[in-house]
Amino acid sequence: MKRLERHEKDGVVWFADGDIRCVHGFSTRLGGVSEPEHLASMNMGRNLGDDPAAVDENYRRFCAAIGSDPARVVYTKQIHSATVLTVGASNAGATYECDGFVTREKGVALTVRTADCVPILFWSPDGVVGACHAGWRGTVAGIQRITVERMAELGADPAGIRAAVGASIRGCCYEVGDDFVEAVAASPYGGICLDFIGQKDGRPHADLLGMNVALLAGAGVPEEHIAVSDYCTCCKPDLFFSHRASKGKRGVMCALIEL
Repeated sequence: MKRLERHEKDGVVWFADGDIRCVHGFSTRLGGVSEPEHLASMNMGRNLGDDPAAVDENYRRFCAAIGSDPARVVYTKQIHSATVLTVGASNAGATYECDGFVTREKGVALTVRTADCVPILFWSPDGVVGACHAGWRGTVAGIQRITVERMAELGADPAGIRAAVGASIRGCCYEVGDDFVEAVAASPYGGICLDFIGQKDGRPHADLLGMNVALLAGAGVPEEHIAVSDYCTCCKPDLFFSHRASKGKRGVMCALIEL
């Protein structure tokens, strides 16, 4: 698998996949104007106590850096589900209770937000894009596979899809409990996902990245079409927001894709 590439413009730092031929990017916590220490500086969340004007400016800066327009953004109210909605340009500016979007329309920027969970952006040369937020519940419910299925319904060939997987908490830091292991085992894709739960210091640790890559491959996306981040969000709190590293007091990053 290839790695995402780091970019910087006007102080905004983001990551992208050079093989995805449309506007897209994974923000970091660098380049924004949010002032509270735990939100500094590129917080992309509107429900975390930040100044709304600062969040608006953060979206303006990030979108300007990658070549989008915040007026075209469609937002998720994320619920840790496997719900993926099909949207169009008429949905720009609205917020929907779901964890993923797909579209084949221009003029709509699909976004998801994360701070340890797995953000995935999808691009098809058939003119379809998608984005999903894969927390552990969404991961084991197959949200990445459902996103591919929704794209196929819009005319995308899974074998041609390219998937970019942004920074998330990795197995080095994601200690989980026995209840987590039991829940994964009982999930629709538990047989696959259990292979990515190992032991570290006598405690189970989960590899969400590995789970998502395996499930994407099972959905027909070639492994050579999957680009991943080098980073664990929990290990790099200077570059990314991390729920676990900050004990829940943090901002969020944004992943965006637009035809």
